[in-house]
Amino acid sequence: MGSFADTLPTPPAHSDAPFSLPLAHPEPSAKPVPPKELTPDQEHKLEQLVARFNQPDFRLPNSLRVLKALWAKEPGGGGGSRFGGLFSRSATPSNEELSDVHPLNDVEKCYWSRQAFLRCFRATKWDYDAARKRAEETLVWRREYGVEDMKEEDVAIEGETGKEIVFGYDVNCRPVLYMHPYRQNTETGPRQIAFVVWCLERTIDLAPPTDPATEMLCLCIDFGASRNAKSQPTTLGQARKVLEILQTYYCERLGKAVCVDIPQIFFAFYKLVSPFVDPITKEKIRFLDKPDATALIPPSQLQKIFGGDINLEYDHKEYFPALTKLCFERKAANLERWRKYGDNKCGLDEAIIRGGRVPGEAPHKLDVAAAEADVEAGTSPEDAVRRGGEGEEQSTEPPTAELAAASIADEQAPASAAASSNGSAATVAVPETPGVEDKFVDAPVASTEAVEKAAPAVH
Repeated sequence: MGSFADTLPTPPAHSDAPFSLPLAHPEPSAKPVPPKELTPDQEHKLEQLVARFNQPDFRLPNSLRVLKALWAKEPGGGGGSRFGGLFSRSATPSNEELSDVHPLNDVEKCYWSRQAFLRCFRATKWDYDAARKRAEETLVWRREYGVEDMKEEDVAIEGETGKEIVFGYDVNCRPVLYMHPYRQNTETGPRQIAFVVWCLERTIDLAPPTDPATEMLCLCIDFGASRNAKSQPTTLGQARKVLEILQTYYCERLGKAVCVDIPQIFFAFYKLVSPFVDPITKEKIRFLDKPDATALIPPSQLQKIFGGDINLEYDHKEYFPALTKLCFERKAANLERWRKYGDNKCGLDEAIIRGGRVPGEAPHKLDVAAAEADVEAGTSPEDAVRRGGEGEEQSTEPPTAELAAASIADEQAPASAAASSNGSAATVAVPETPGVEDKFVDAPVASTEAVEKAAPAVH
């Protein structure tokens, strides 16, 4: 019996016909970014942390408050959560609560792949103790927040206007999450945050079966300034909570982000919230003067409002059930592969979990020098993302000089690093991908004058 993904139609090419279904596969020419090879010390730290999670007596609580208390009892004590004060109560847990710890279930073991541990290490700059606590905190947060128990009906009302949509893939096979803040349809509250988490989870579910594994997502934000939409703005407190969740529990998930149709007031808001944004996250963001993200996302996978070919007209009754079914079909298949190949342990490679490689095959080595090779004629989307072996096309970051050139810049604001450091312009820089030439460049976002002019409106 075929999969639900096989039944999904593809959008009509170069047509104004409306389309309102998720896409199941990236373009055949899309290629994953090659990971940086680990040093012997890094490999040792990774093996050490995986072994810790695989110990027969390894247990963790179901609340961050209890986890923080257990950490305090460790030799040396201290060492709380990165945002422990915001995500835990201050009351000291009872002895009964401290003893209420549980082993990992199958879903959790499947989640804690080799790449999941690596993301924690990269986020903590390979500090073993910090990475260990980040991993433990993430696992406990997912339990306490009920991530795996979230139901589409719990957040469906938040999705009725299409303010967040998972649609298509970028040139590096990363699934794309669109945000349309101007379509806000509900009051500020916990359910809005839950919907963000739900959409992030669904975006990650749609990572394709690539080898090496596709770990990150691409984010596209359309602020809708030209539409003069009257929607409730996000409060600073709400934005900060979302950022804390993203940066702590979804660390190293953002590949690239582009923002279009930006209201001037946003830059004042961005200046207020930016102190809470991780510097590495800032460096992955582009603010575009013109809505053209085709250097990052193929037109056949991209909404027209971002310069693509797809006239995506959101139909909640059609899109939302299809997305949910597609994602949970993928999740179920991933879990079955883990049960087949994972030996009931954490640390299985996501390339195997997602079906990009079969155990026993050597991990595919990507040659960055061959990154521009064309996909062979007749290659299917599924075959195209199962790369490997010598002579096959390889992966690189996209040629995104066009995005950098299109970034918003004040004509009077110098674009140099020195200018940004003395406050004459708010800048966003993009980091280098190891082993890959990244053609993003520093670009000013808004001048000090523009920020000051807009600032009174956010108070």
